[in-house]
This record gives sequence, C-alpha cells and structure tokens, in this order.
Amino acid sequence: MTVQQAAADLLPISDPVALRQYYENQAAGIITIKPKVLFQKIEAGNAGPVPMKINVPSSGIGSVTLLEATALVSIVKLIQPARIFEFGTFLGYSTALLVENSDAACAIYSLDLGESHAGGKALDSYADADLRRDATINDAYLRDVQRAGTPRYLGGLADADAARLTLLKQDSRQFDPAAHGLVGTVDLVFVDGGHDIGTVAIDTANARTMLGDSGVIVWHDFNSAIHGDVTTFVNALAAAEPVLHIQHTMMAMLLVGDIGREFLRIGVESSAGEAA
Repeated sequence: MTVQQAAADLLPISDPVALRQYYENQAAGIITIKPKVLFQKIEAGNAGPVPMKINVPSSGIGSVTLLEATALVSIVKLIQPARIFEFGTFLGYSTALLVENSDAACAIYSLDLGESHAGGKALDSYADADLRRDATINDAYLRDVQRAGTPRYLGGLADADAARLTLLKQDSRQFDPAAHGLVGTVDLVFVDGGHDIGTVAIDTANARTMLGDSGVIVWHDFNSAIHGDVTTFVNALAAAEPVLHIQHTMMAMLLVGDIGREFLRIGVESSAGEAA
C-alpha cells in the first residue's frame, strides 16, 4: 500500500487515544489528525483556558493561515521547547508566534536568505495567476517581498522577547548547526524556507541534527497546490516512518524520541482515568 493510499483509506483521527493507538501500530505512512486533537491535548494538560498571542494573518502569499497559526502555537504549548529553530523568517509572522507563545526562557533562532539572494524585480510586475501556479515564480516573488521590507511582525516584540530571538541571514543550504552550538540542543524545528526538494531535504537533515534523539519537526506547505516538492519529500519520508498531517492545514509533523512520545501521551492518561 502506498503512502497516499494509506492516508486516503483512513478517516482523520479525532482524539488523542486513537492517535497514540494508531501511531504505535503504524510503522510508516501519513496519519491525518483533526485540529481538535491538538486542542484536546491542550485541555487535558491545563485546568483552565490557555492564552495565546497572535496577530491577524497577512493577506498576502507566503504566510500561514489562522488555523495553521493556532496549530503551531498549540504545538509550542504542548511540547514546551527550550530552543526553537525556524527555517524561513520572511515577514516574521510565524517567528513572532514562536517567540510570543513560548516560555520566557526559550531561545528562538530564525534563518532566512540575505538581500543578496533577491532578484530585484518590482513586486507589481508579478502576475497573480503566475504566483498561484508556478513554484519557481512564487519563490522568486517571496524573495523579492523579503528584499523590499523588514520582518514587520517582529517590530512589536517586547524587549525581553526580542532578546530571546536570534536572526540568521544566509542560504540554509550552507547552514552548519555546529557553528551555532545547535547540534542536539533544539526541541522544535519549523521548516518553511526554500520549497524546492533539494532545499527541503537539506533543511530537514539539519533539523534532525539539531533535534538529536528527541524533538518535533513541523513542515509547512505539505499538500500545497503550488509547492509540490514539499509534499513529494514528506511523502517519501513517510514511506519509512509515521508523519502526522493536521487536517485543513498545510502542516505535517515528525515526532522524535522522548518529546514525541510525551506529545502522544498528553490527553491519553486523563481519558483513561475518565473512562475508568
């Protein structure tokens, strides 16, 4: 059975107990979960409401949706990372989410291309239809958007939050985690940089290096109608190990080691207690 067939034959998983049971019995494949599974886990681990800080999402191409933003914040709240790494700062929308919804002691690193990699083409010269059908044109536009401005969503960070954020400017394909002391020290990596399969593969390899034997990798643009290489890469990876896909989003997750097992456990023991 192919990865695509395995995913299509299953209804989305709708509760933490079913997720862990299925995950423990599934050696590989795409496992689709409803977004509410994340929210159920949040509720199980907290006696009262859990606040989150979020900006209204950008209306332009290249940002995450409101549901994706909420899912990403939920993942941060659930795994309580000590260090986060992001490939793809862009306008800083998801970066601000990671900073403002993580613990006050959490260090965040975000990497994006420097201005030298932008093409310098006027933004209004891009045709909207091309941006929505051609991955190469879309990526060139995103680089030029970045060149034309600063990560504007980071301007509102409190001084204490800004002090926890390190912005790196370089081609991620030349990035060396060891040079920044990040080998085996990161708990959560968000991969949303270059969308070609070569860059996604390198970013993912570096993400694994930074996680070491425990952590979570989240990819954006899985099942994107534009950036098909991300989907191709994640599907190929899922042929060898289980990958979670959050329904109604373009987000996929890889759970690694103790942090991954703890993520699966949240909401399971409380449900078992209620059933008893």
